[in-house]
Amino acid sequence: MDIGRIFREYASLEKKRAEGELSSQDLARWTACKTVLAKRLTPGLDPKIAAQRGTARVPTRLGISFSSVGEIRQCLMTDLSTGGLFIRTDGPVDIGARLDLSIRIGDKNMTIKVQCVVATHNIGPNGATNQRGMGVRFLDMDETTEKQIEELYEHSVRLAADLIPPDSY
Repeated sequence: MDIGRIFREYASLEKKRAEGELSSQDLARWTACKTVLAKRLTPGLDPKIAAQRGTARVPTRLGISFSSVGEIRQCLMTDLSTGGLFIRTDGPVDIGARLDLSIRIGDKNMTIKVQCVVATHNIGPNGATNQRGMGVRFLDMDETTEKQIEELYEHSVRLAADLIPPDSY
């Protein structure tokens, strides 16, 4: 299975979906691509949860920072989608709070700055505290930031696909 080809098809269909231009046939193909990506990139994720998400999530490990109650906090981003990300932290910020995130991309020595809102809190499966954190949704991205997030997402998909053995599903 060529995960790169599936991702490229998914990305193309996602752009059409975001613009409200998917036919019913395109929607069926988008859903199939998203399902394959979710199985490949987040093995073990409940398929019902994967189906509810707007876009496929990709595992990643990047440092981020944000301000909360006057202090700058350093955390780890553990997954990314085109619409948001998950921040691993023992002290999640209140749901509905707005944050200005800085995502550090070490290999490119660059930072992506993006506004977001806290959408969920997560304590992990079966109460596991090693996944405690919060899900955030991106807000009001300008064209440059949107392109940076898309490039980071594509890079993360390629990286995740290369790390997962073909027979893992």
